Amino acid sequence: LDQINPDHYRKGNGVETIDYIIEVCKTLPGEEAVLVGNIIRYVSRYRQKHPEAPETDIQKAQWYIKKLLQHLSANHSELETSNIDTAADRLLKGIR
Repeated sequence: LDQINPDHYRKGNGVETIDYIIEVCKTLPGEEAVLVGNIIRYVSRYRQKHPEAPETDIQKAQWYIKKLLQHLSANHSELETSNIDTAADRLLKGIR
């Protein structure tokens, strides 16, 4: 077992999670890039990292999704803060 770069960091097609995160986030502003990167990290390998309790990483992703929605809400008036939990729940339904 490679402790530095374990198998759950790579998908079947050989793409490493970090490379995908860099590609997706390279044009995003600072905080947004960090939040989106963490969402991708947790969602992309939730079953490989915790096969006995996959909901663990989905809950972590949910935390980051809520933070992202709060960040977007603070910076874009069209997203109401009261809709943050509802929007996060809708996003997560597609993941589960």
